[in-house]
Amino acid sequence: MFKEPKFFGSTTVGDRGQIVLPAELRKEYKIEAGDKLLVIGMPGEGRAGYENIMLLKAEVLNRVLAFIEMQKNTIKKILDEEENRKSE
Repeated sequence: MFKEPKFFGSTTVGDRGQIVLPAELRKEYKIEAGDKLLVIGMPGEGRAGYENIMLLKAEVLNRVLAFIEMQKNTIKKILDEEENRKSE
């Protein structure tokens, strides 16, 4: 269902905290001026307890949540197995 991750280049945070999304990324994901993107900090052990940042088109959120709900038992099993592996 999900594509492999793809590298689109890099961007730099400006003085006002703004970033520019690479043109190829905007084209492939059909991101246009005025689109809402949700910005989610993913917990981890990095600075301030967050390691990753996820951008998600707001209109896609319902589809993502529905997918997670349908797959929650499988996801829980995978996460439990990973947690068990780490604690060994």
